[in-house]
Amino acid sequence: MSTETQTTALEDLNRAFQKIGKQYGYETVTAEFAVFKEFKVQWNRTYKYISFKVSDYMEDAPYDAYESLAGTLFAKIDGREEVPYKRAMRDWVLAPEFSRNKRYKYIHRARNVTGSPRGFERDLGDSVRRLQEMGLIDGDAGIELSWTSDGNTQRAASCSVLFRLIVVSNQLDDLNIPDFVVDFAVYSQFLKIVKGAEVFGFTTEVYTREDEKKFGRYREAEKMLDKMSLYL
Repeated sequence: MSTETQTTALEDLNRAFQKIGKQYGYETVTAEFAVFKEFKVQWNRTYKYISFKVSDYMEDAPYDAYESLAGTLFAKIDGREEVPYKRAMRDWVLAPEFSRNKRYKYIHRARNVTGSPRGFERDLGDSVRRLQEMGLIDGDAGIELSWTSDGNTQRAASCSVLFRLIVVSNQLDDLNIPDFVVDFAVYSQFLKIVKGAEVFGFTTEVYTREDEKKFGRYREAEKMLDKMSLYL
């Protein structure tokens, strides 16, 4: 992004936050972009002053997305519960272009992600193909997969809804572990991404259990992960 474009984005960000902040009685509102691994916003405030640090993943967002974000944040700061993002914000961060263009930055900032579906012994693309053959996942969902770079975690797999990324523990990068265990770990995270996108901006509660049961050997897979002291 050029310096001129960055300046325009920062001006738009401040204009949007100042417009909404004024509606909530703040005399001084400032906002800046900050480098965070996750997509998030931090703020500090006094009685009439408030400053925001907004994830730089939003540097190229349209003005209405900034205004939508500001509206939700100020409402929450004002004490309102469950204030959803407006459509402008949801549409922008859930668009395929967002994950496709921002994912590389997210992976680069992550400390334990290889950025590749190919491990030492397994290729996670094989799990995707098997799950497609079972009719459980859509191969055109724009989801990428990666291994962790070390096994210092108790999570068999995790995911990012916005970056549409599934990360599988390299403890499963072992041909002695049955395919269906790895496949179930991938499938569980696929569901979390799909279901999470459906409710993004409204709630953080995502329920996938009924869909997980569509995986024929889910009980066996969970038992084996338990024996390995891994969880999903």
